[in-house]
Amino acid sequence: MTPRIALTMVFLSLQVAAAGDPAMLQASKQLCRAYWAGFGHENTNVCYHHRLNGAKGIETLSSPAEIARRETRGKPMPYGYGSGIQDVPLENGQLLLALCDAYEATHDAELAAFARRIFAGMKLVGTISPVPGFVPRGPHPDGKSYYPDSSRDQHCAFVEALWRYSRSELATAEDRSFIADELTHVAKRLEKNNWIITVEDDSKMAHVGFGWRQFTVVGAATLLGHLAAVHDATGDAHWAELYQRFSAEKGGKRWDLFRIDKDHKWRPETLYSNQFYTSLRVLLATEKAPARLELLRTYMRVRAERALRASLFDASVWRRLDWAGGESDEAAQKRLDVLGLRLDKPTTVLDAFTMFSADRMQERNWRRRSASAKLLYGMATVPFHQISLSGDDRLIAEIAPHVRRMSALMLAHGQTYTSGENFNRTVILALHLAAWQARKVSR
Repeated sequence: MTPRIALTMVFLSLQVAAAGDPAMLQASKQLCRAYWAGFGHENTNVCYHHRLNGAKGIETLSSPAEIARRETRGKPMPYGYGSGIQDVPLENGQLLLALCDAYEATHDAELAAFARRIFAGMKLVGTISPVPGFVPRGPHPDGKSYYPDSSRDQHCAFVEALWRYSRSELATAEDRSFIADELTHVAKRLEKNNWIITVEDDSKMAHVGFGWRQFTVVGAATLLGHLAAVHDATGDAHWAELYQRFSAEKGGKRWDLFRIDKDHKWRPETLYSNQFYTSLRVLLATEKAPARLELLRTYMRVRAERALRASLFDASVWRRLDWAGGESDEAAQKRLDVLGLRLDKPTTVLDAFTMFSADRMQERNWRRRSASAKLLYGMATVPFHQISLSGDDRLIAEIAPHVRRMSALMLAHGQTYTSGENFNRTVILALHLAAWQARKVSR
């Protein structure tokens, strides 16, 4: 069977995955198996950003000696970019949240087992540092080495994943006790540092450790979502009191940031805009006030649809930095030439993803392969993930065929994919879609 025929067969099988059909659930489980086989490691029970079952094995990751020097590829890199372990809490945290959603909707035993494995990995992430409440970048498969300069995304994904697992039927009383203790440590450390993420020894602000008390959408979602998650998992009234205090500060300005009828300046979407939607997801699950819940649902829907419909080359909506750095229009256009795109021609994420094919995954020229992976595939995962977390039925139904196509591509050709971001996001999207379809049947 040729690869193209195999892809066609997988794609056709996924196309029959109407609401409730088991095909999407089976595809999501196959993706989980393939993802673990390619990127997972039994020593740590987490998946890595670089494929580990290739010719280099774990040597594709930065070595423990290099990590100890806070380097990557021979260059100073205290936060580990390029190491392959830099996003362990983020990628595994978002995966665990999706696994819990899918298990809750399907009660599938294989998903339960995978969720328990990733939870075991997240327990290691949370306890490997001698500093209680610090969420490191890592660990390396040696189970000891990590980078001590963390970020918002690592901390939030860790907290949100443990919060979600604590709400799951999968969690034992012992698991919930561990989660309550761990989230308390994280919250107390952040409170001590005025809600700023610092490096492990508290000597300075982390690389992406901006203060959560700032009055921005991301700041509001992060601070309120974090407090809501910790209170929900611990039952400690202290965190509920802080949640109400910060909600009311400056006349409720944080909640006003989610009002789409206000003339707020919307910042451009980035390749990582999906990350703060998990904080919004926590708020959707924990907030009791109907008016606030409606505010959140509307904001999540409108912003996600804006990202879905706008041109990738509209700088007011999409940040160019993620695929072209700080290059001039002329240099950026040269990048686009290899993809047959133009800055002056409106191109949505759906337009771009339609251009993506298996051939682009096997492109030998790494510049073309990287451009395709980010611009034609990766950007689409952002609104797809935002929409999946929003719970909006209309938009989920619209992106469902595209998520099925992503799943088909990774199932048929993912073995050629050596970096984990798009694979990780595809697994997550498939799990959320399988959960949504199962919920539709049970309604």
